[in-house]
Amino acid sequence: MNIHDIGKSGNVDRSGDRTTRAGVRNDVLVPFVPKDEAKISASSRQTAAAIGNLTERARQDGDDRASLVAAALERLQSGALDQDSVYGATAQKLLDAKFLSG
Repeated sequence: MNIHDIGKSGNVDRSGDRTTRAGVRNDVLVPFVPKDEAKISASSRQTAAAIGNLTERARQDGDDRASLVAAALERLQSGALDQDSVYGATAQKLLDAKFLSG
């Protein structure tokens, strides 16, 4: 290629400059489908297991749970449970049952 003749004829023929390695290029596009993935830490698995155990323990209170809940709601709304002695007794029952220690 003669660089001095570039502007004189209006085009540049570069076919002679092309090496054999720069042949026709075929690009193939492969579709990528992202996958949902979640990684759960060991401490999160332990927390989930502890919550599951607490839930199961709460469900084992007996068959008349609806009546227990209704009675507790009535006592709560009446203000009978809003006393320091009730808070202390409830906390002691939770500790004795090891409710928070799994």
